[in-house]
Amino acid sequence: MSVKIAIVGAGSGYMPGVIRGLLHRADDLSGAELAFCDIDADHLALMARLARAMFAARGADFTVTEHTGLESALDGASYVFTTFRPGGMAARHLDEAIPLRHGVVGQETAGPGGFLMACRSVPVLLRIADLADPGAWIVNYTNPTNVVTDAVLRHRPGTRIIGLCDQHVGDTVMWAELLGLPSGGLEADWIGLNHATWAERVRLHGEPIDLPARLAELEVPDGGATPWRDPSRMAELAKALGFLPNSYAKYYFFHDEVVEELRAKGTTRAQDILAMLPAYYASIAAEAAKPDPDPGRERGGGEHGEFAVDVICALHRDERRRVIVNTSNNGAISSLDDDAVVEVPAVVGRDGPVPLTMGPLPAPVRGLTQAIHAYERLAADAAATGDRRVALQALMAHPFVRSKRTAERILQEGLAAHRAHLPQFAP
Repeated sequence: MSVKIAIVGAGSGYMPGVIRGLLHRADDLSGAELAFCDIDADHLALMARLARAMFAARGADFTVTEHTGLESALDGASYVFTTFRPGGMAARHLDEAIPLRHGVVGQETAGPGGFLMACRSVPVLLRIADLADPGAWIVNYTNPTNVVTDAVLRHRPGTRIIGLCDQHVGDTVMWAELLGLPSGGLEADWIGLNHATWAERVRLHGEPIDLPARLAELEVPDGGATPWRDPSRMAELAKALGFLPNSYAKYYFFHDEVVEELRAKGTTRAQDILAMLPAYYASIAAEAAKPDPDPGRERGGGEHGEFAVDVICALHRDERRRVIVNTSNNGAISSLDDDAVVEVPAVVGRDGPVPLTMGPLPAPVRGLTQAIHAYERLAADAAATGDRRVALQALMAHPFVRSKRTAERILQEGLAAHRAHLPQFAP
């Protein structure tokens, strides 16, 4: 049965990974129309050329259409895969730089930086929810995915949306290396909120691992931090907690150290990426001109897309696949409200995700996770409504922000800097 899948943000540098994910499941989605949508017509056309060449070289039965507007892309789509960055890397730079000027970690998804991104992302997702066909599934990668999913579920009741993040995949691989375990067959029950998950239960080929014993023997490695991994701090933190932390936990438990490191670095992560993007897109253009393209795996060009495509296939084919997604709690985590959006293992089939019962959050991080949830709920409401008082409440609620004055300064500066992308906050 043919199906239409709209991909919003198809000009993104992550698209080679999405294309590879589609090729991975080409037989299961045979005959599908892929509606590539992006406001950047040049990058859209480039990724469409690349996709058509890769599909043709491998005999994949896909039709690629190009759209610079949402209406035509979403019309008739059963699945809407959202993977865009409102404001681009220039906006991300502001998200990272503004909080840092006030002594707060500047990060694209967590804390005040994530709040500013949510204020740009949420209105677009709400519009997509309004335009999508009734019954369509929104499969969302756009950050901050927990806040975005919560805003859509509460402000557009009846919308079918699943929030995605593949952070847990990389974290599980990292922990396999740290614990001296094979990454193949290693499974962790990551529970909590996006970028604030924790794992007390770990299995290897289905057999439980004595995690406390493993952590007692774990030696803390020296340094080696990258923009994605900080194994030394993660090992130190896991030994103190007695379970596995998500790699974003360093921003909470080593906040002031990270602030100093970010300040000393001199450039934001966004500036680093902006510097390499021209060469990256040039390499994509060169590959797209070849009869059998094989683009590099930078910027998520590897297996990044397989997770999202697998979730779409689980919905479309009623696969009852066990995956970790962001969805309504519905009792999965007893420490959070039933209507909280949580990141937990769930079984995904035609009717959507069914979260598995996970029990309470680990005691040492229970209060922290509940505080992050309170912030996310306020952030979702502020982003959806443009209420400045709620926006201030959201920033004051976040664990990174320790002063009302700091929250006020970041909010004022952030809204002014992003004015063009925040119509809901217009005076």
